[in-house]
Amino acid sequence: MNFSLELKNEPPQDWNKHLLSNTTGNIFNSVEYSEYARKWLKWNPIFCRVFDSSGNILLQTLLFEYISNVKRVPHFLHGVVRKLKNSIRWNYGPITSSQECSTFFLSHIKQNYKKVYGTTHPLSNLEYTYFNKTLWSTFLIDLTKSKEELYGGMSKHNARKNIERSIERNVIVEEITDKTLDEYSSLLDKHRSSMNLSSGNAQEFHDMWKFLHNAGFSGFLARKDGISIGGLLFSFFNNYINEWGVARSQQDTEEKLYAQDLIKWKIIEWGIDHKMKWYDLSGVNPIPKSKKEEGILEYKKKWGGIQKNYWIMSS
Repeated sequence: MNFSLELKNEPPQDWNKHLLSNTTGNIFNSVEYSEYARKWLKWNPIFCRVFDSSGNILLQTLLFEYISNVKRVPHFLHGVVRKLKNSIRWNYGPITSSQECSTFFLSHIKQNYKKVYGTTHPLSNLEYTYFNKTLWSTFLIDLTKSKEELYGGMSKHNARKNIERSIERNVIVEEITDKTLDEYSSLLDKHRSSMNLSSGNAQEFHDMWKFLHNAGFSGFLARKDGISIGGLLFSFFNNYINEWGVARSQQDTEEKLYAQDLIKWKIIEWGIDHKMKWYDLSGVNPIPKSKKEEGILEYKKKWGGIQKNYWIMSS
């Protein structure tokens, strides 16, 4: 089959519409995510499509050109280096059901870029060639099932018990609004500081919320006696939930309030009520190499989801 490739700096009018027509269409390939990444990550978005000889769209992926390790370059050369678009990346793509078309796309990337970083979608069953591949994994909760079935499928001692303890300890969960966004942001900064990570930019955070909210973006905030103790954002583009930004207070940890477990359950309930399809618990190493990775894997497993492997591709 003959294919033709189209690259544009601005999104075609039907870009998101086509994403929504594909099972693996996701927020990381949306117009809204491109706007956020262009402004704050300084990535140059490229809207890539592959057509067959009849003009049908067979593949669509949002690519980003960027400069890696620019901080290692002398400051007076930063402006020059940023013009050298030598690296490309994408998340949860390419979006296609055609093996032949996927191979054509990856061949093009291989020929035109020296440095590549891309992740495939957990629901994709295609084979991927041309690049080094690292096996990665996630757990998907099937939100077409009933609340009773999903609750019963969770670990009794590590999931259900923690949810019940959190409720018994008077933890209340509410959906984040524009009015409580700064409260969540402050909690996130404190959480990152406790792990010796840099704080975020307040304006960037507000812009991310504004851009992605239009595509499907929300979050929950947990309180104890009116004080925020935990938070978690999530996107839900194309009825597929992805987690963003875990925030946990010292109080939650010390008093064992299990706010994050209760928040996760509230997201599951929200997803079922809003006719979502999947809840992606985010990436984890399926072959743990440390105690920390073992703990993360066990935490993901306890929710009773389906383990799905995917690939991190690089060159």
